[in-house]
This record gives sequence, structure tokens and C-alpha cells, in this order.
Amino acid sequence: MVQTKPFATGYILDGRGGAEPLSGDQLNDLPATKRPVWVHLNLSDPRALRWIEERTELSAWVKENLTNLDISEPHMRIRQDSVLLVLRTVNIMPGAEPDDLVFLRLYATDKILISTRLHPAINFEDMNELFADKDGPKDMNGLILSILENTLDGVSDSIVGIENQVDVLEEKIIVNDMPENTYQQLSELLRQVIVIRRFMAPEREAVGNLIRHGAAWFTIDMERGLRDNFDWIQRIIEDIDLLEKRIRVNQDALKNRDDKKVQQNMYMLSVIAGIFLPLSFLASVFGMNLEGIPLESHPYGFLAVSLFMVLVGGVVLFVFRKLKWI
Repeated sequence: MVQTKPFATGYILDGRGGAEPLSGDQLNDLPATKRPVWVHLNLSDPRALRWIEERTELSAWVKENLTNLDISEPHMRIRQDSVLLVLRTVNIMPGAEPDDLVFLRLYATDKILISTRLHPAINFEDMNELFADKDGPKDMNGLILSILENTLDGVSDSIVGIENQVDVLEEKIIVNDMPENTYQQLSELLRQVIVIRRFMAPEREAVGNLIRHGAAWFTIDMERGLRDNFDWIQRIIEDIDLLEKRIRVNQDALKNRDDKKVQQNMYMLSVIAGIFLPLSFLASVFGMNLEGIPLESHPYGFLAVSLFMVLVGGVVLFVFRKLKWI
């Protein structure tokens, strides 16, 4: 692929699995191009927004949906035999988090496809290899399927990466050699899969609607490919659900282990308290200063005080039993 301008990347399909770069003149006069064209725009560059606004062949509805950054939930619309598809995929920038999902919007007719993004969302290295090997899409149907598969590849790779991290933590939990922040690491992985799951469900519905209400120029192979991608998204969601359960099970295992340690520590403290309680009681009783208390001069004064303490203890025990505290 050749980047003709910083804000736009373009292909012209040759109909045989290959493609050639879109020139600047062709970029400014898309209707004159007879073969299928793909224009990919970077909305972070103001020139991309200006290019879309200057396209008289695009309706106001199309321009709004291609540029409105507030519309990022996966969905599908069909108007006048054109398709608008909003997808969510992973940010392919190095160092991006697995749950850093970015939007990719596709507007397609049978001859022109315009895609917009704010952050990198398509692995063009894979697309370049397909076109270089003459194994790329031959028409607009194949191009849409290739882009959809490209985005799903990124999501699948992210899920595999999270699974590998869970495998490592799970092994450490089994051999009881986990770092102190294992629970926090599991919580972060759980947050990531929940975020991915949140967007994969509506994307599944968008692809399902595309299958049910496809454009007139959709071919049988297109419908078959969309069903395959729908099944792929379904498998991704199932993998996410299974991964979420695994993370929660490991969190429960850590929590139960911590609770068991706390119970053991409380038991030891209770044993120690049980040992020293009688000693403390005897020390307190025999260390009492009877001067100034009632019956201090009576020969049975100490016995009376002792019986009174026993009575108080009995009343407290009775109250605790009535309250079902013991």
C-alpha cells in the first residue's frame, strides 16, 4: 500500500486479487473510477474531515455517520442500497491495552468503500500481503469481508493474550507461588474482558442484521462469509464468557485461601486468649484492692464479691444466648 496523502490511504482493486494505490486525482474524483475503490481516512487529521465534506456524491446522513465521534457503538444501517457499518476493534498501536477498543466505520456501495478511524484499527501489513500475492478481495463484497476478518483477528489475538496471562497466574496459584498482587492482576484482566465483551455483543447483532437485511449487490459468497464472521464473533463471546468464569474462579480460590489464613490466625489468637484468660482472671481477683468496697471488713467479704462476679458473668452469658451470639 502507498500512502498518497497523510490523511488518506487508498486502493483500487484490479478484480484479480490485487490492487494498486489510489492516486491523488483519483482520490478527488471517485465517481470517475470504474473499478472498486477503498479510501481509508484518518479523522485525527482535519483534512480528512474536509475531504468528506467536499464529497458531493455523499449525502448529509453519510457524512454525519462517518465523522460523528459520538457514534461509536457497533451498529449497521442500509439506505438506498448503500451500507453503513460501525465496528469496534483493538488499537494496533504498540503498547496499547487489550481493552483499548477503537471504532472503525465503513460506508460502502457496490463500487466505493470509505472507512474512517481515529486510532489505528486495521493491520495493513496483512492486507498488503494479500494484494501482493494476488490473494486479496476481488470486489466490494470480498473487501468488506476482509476488513471485518482483519478486525476480528485483532480481537482474537487480544483474547489469546489475556488467556495466556490467566494461564500463568493460574499455574502460580496452583503451586502457591503467586506474587502479592495476583488478585489485582486478575481484577485487571477481568476488567479487560468485560470491556471487550461489552462491544462484541452489539457487533454480533450488527453483523446479524447485515445478514438479514443485506444490500442488493451482496453475493451468495458474501452472505456465506458474513455468517462465518457471525459465528466467529459468537465464538469470541463464548471464549470471553469462559475466560471471565476462569478469572472469577481463581479470584474465589485466592479469596478462600486468604479467608482460611485469617481463620487460622483467629484460631491461634483464640487459643492464646483461652490460655491467658484464666491466668488474667486469677491475677485480677487476687490482686483486687478491697479497701473502700462494701463488706471490706466482713470475714466473708471476698467470697461475696467473688459470687457477685460469677453472677454478673452468668447474666452476660444468658443475654448472649438470648441474642444468639453464642
